Amino acid sequence: MNEKLQVLATKLNLSPERLQELMQDSSIVKYKKGSFLMQNGELSHQLGFIIKGALRTFTINQEGEDISFLLQVDSDFFGDYECFLSGAKSNWQLQTTTRTEVVLIEKQHLHFLMQRDPFWIGFYKQVADICFLEAKRRIEELLFYTYEQRYLNLLTNRPKVIEKIPQKYIASYLGVTTQSLSRIKSRILLT
Repeated sequence: MNEKLQVLATKLNLSPERLQELMQDSSIVKYKKGSFLMQNGELSHQLGFIIKGALRTFTINQEGEDISFLLQVDSDFFGDYECFLSGAKSNWQLQTTTRTEVVLIEKQHLHFLMQRDPFWIGFYKQVADICFLEAKRRIEELLFYTYEQRYLNLLTNRPKVIEKIPQKYIASYLGVTTQSLSRIKSRILLT
């Protein structure tokens, strides 16, 4: 089994045979820092898995502000799941923040696998559950946590985000300016 794909196999408990089946019409793609995997207004027919690297899901609001909604790193799934399911055009952009290597899983291939073998329905549900829980966690953060609590959550639970994603995008993700993020970090260091 390809060492790079071992992370995906482990995360989703895939045997070497199942992984090979999944990868028959999926692809491994390398992106340079700053590459766009999806732009606002495009359709999405793929879900992705980050082997190594980092990306952000963001939009530019009506005031021209860059709003990072999701920050994802090694072993995270990514994609505009709503767009993937509905076939609607995306309101989001996906951009790498470092050199990034991903697995891209085509919707058509996934549906083919599910029709052929019930195992893949369970696989699809598992991916959907991961995406749902990530979205739920993010919504709860935005509704119930202070900016400082959000940063502490990243620091504690997702240190690779802090390591791999520029501070301006982390600040946007938290809903603060870069100056406010600096103050939050200073307060945390003092405690």
